[in-house]
Parts: sequence; C-alpha cells; structure tokens
Amino acid sequence: MKHTTNTRIVFADSAGEARKKYLELGIKTKDPNAVLECYKAIDEEDFDLSSDFNFVGEISVSPEVMETIRQDPERAYVLYYLEDTDGH
Repeated sequence: MKHTTNTRIVFADSAGEARKKYLELGIKTKDPNAVLECYKAIDEEDFDLSSDFNFVGEISVSPEVMETIRQDPERAYVLYYLEDTDGH
C-alpha cells in the first residue's frame, strides 16, 4: 500500500525549483520506486490560507505547517514521497 512520507515545505519560484531543493535535502526512501509529489499550496482546490488545516495532495497539513506556508504563500510548495512502505 502506498503511503506519504518525508513531507516538507519548500519555498521556490517554480515546481521544478521546489523539487530540486527537496532532492538536495538527500532524503532516503525505503521504496526504490517512490514518487516525489509536489504541490503549490495556494493552487490546491479548496485551500484556505486562513484555515488551521488544509488538504494538499494526499495529506492534511496541520496548524504548524500552515504557519510555515503563511510565511510566503506565493512560493510555498508541499512535497512528499508516495511510497510502498510495506515492501510489496
């Protein structure tokens, strides 16, 4: 079963730059076929910058994460791996 792992907020001017910055963190995955997901937070449907919780991609972001996003919402990307953590 696929699960989200290693979620980070990255500030960048494009999705490509956000992916590059994330990959530079050197985060290791258990699944060699893990897929890196990247979402510009404010572009997500039903995203509410004033809310404490929001869905971004397949995850729910907490009040602490929302505080980070609010620091620069125009440049905030939510990135995480979607990987098979069960080893199947």
